[in-house]
Amino acid sequence: MTRKALATQMAQMIEAQAKSGLSKKAFCNEQGISVANFYYWQRRLSEEEQDSEGFTALSVRPAAELELRLPDGRWIGVRTQSSDALRVLLDAIGVDHA
Repeated sequence: MTRKALATQMAQMIEAQAKSGLSKKAFCNEQGISVANFYYWQRRLSEEEQDSEGFTALSVRPAAELELRLPDGRWIGVRTQSSDALRVLLDAIGVDHA
């Protein structure tokens, strides 16, 4: 078994123990693994999780588009990734040119 596969298996065991309501010792006895090994993997996986906390997952959203046509034929087009930017623009137009 590869180290990655073993880490995945142990992460599943740690999660199963937490949901089982059993003590770590009772769970390990039931599963036939040593308590020391269980604690080793719990500590190791916890450290790996803490190491990755410095990163933030990003998601890319499609660009939002806004087209504003004025009565005199002029128009304004805006494309942005941020709905907040559109909201600020609309608020500014509404307040300043109402």
